[in-house]
Amino acid sequence: MEELRAEDIMTRDVVTCSPDEPLLAVVNMLATKKFSCLVIVEDKAPLGIVTERDLVEVLFDTLQGVTWSELPIGNFMTSPVVTVTEDITLDDLVMMSHLKKIRHMPVVNELGELIGIITQSNIIAGFYQSTDLS
Repeated sequence: MEELRAEDIMTRDVVTCSPDEPLLAVVNMLATKKFSCLVIVEDKAPLGIVTERDLVEVLFDTLQGVTWSELPIGNFMTSPVVTVTEDITLDDLVMMSHLKKIRHMPVVNELGELIGIITQSNIIAGFYQSTDLS
């Protein structure tokens, strides 16, 4: 059986925003759409990523009395973001996710433009797809 690659399992319709988007708008988008992350882009290139983990830190600061809702999301994103290309193998995705302790990896083309995203759900689905159980 041919080894699966990022292009075979990635989510292609990635929800993005600019680094100037207000934090409150991003939190609303994540909550209403039930997303676990949002890629921050500029000129189609990923600059950073905001995950549920990042928002827990914002919540902690808010509970300490700091007001963040109007600040741009660029202040809170994880950057630089770890990206992968569409030809990376499923095995390498698992290794990278484990070693770097990340659960979301934007997929870029040869121009560095965002073309998809790999999440833990994609990885699990890829392993299921590659077994005889599927």
